[in-house]
Amino acid sequence: MGRLSKYGIAHAPSGVITGLLKGTLDLWSYDYKNPANAFRDQSVKLRNLCDDALGQYVAQLQSELHMLRQNLPQPTRENPYPPMEGLEAVKALESYIRDIDALRVQVRSAVTPPNEFVTRSQADNEQFLSELVSIDRELLESLSEINDDTIIEIPRLLEKRQNRVRAFVAN
Repeated sequence: MGRLSKYGIAHAPSGVITGLLKGTLDLWSYDYKNPANAFRDQSVKLRNLCDDALGQYVAQLQSELHMLRQNLPQPTRENPYPPMEGLEAVKALESYIRDIDALRVQVRSAVTPPNEFVTRSQADNEQFLSELVSIDRELLESLSEINDDTIIEIPRLLEKRQNRVRAFVAN
């Protein structure tokens, strides 16, 4: 029998369905000891670390951009336009910062299939998710020293990761 309000209407009927809903809301269904869930958590943590590293790099680049803008000579009556080399450097750095921000979005939005999406056997799931974690580790290791080569490597690793997800889902 459900709890009754003062008007006799059941607000929260007790029973199996209410127990299941409450368990779902309280995350009873999430088993942190399940290796597949541990791999998912590791994947998310690794990609968050990659995002943090790229975020710090963007902050550093933005401070360099600020200094570059400050070092442009002020326009005068005799010379109303700043030098073209300085403006081109500012535009190039702004473009590079936008590229890094786009990489951050790609890293954050990389797919990790939820429990409901993966319908293979438990062993297949664990192997697949461990492969995703290893690719995420490669991604983080490549970001240990950020340079132009690293920035070129990130999209390749993200493509490798995406291809692995597609291959798993297609089978």
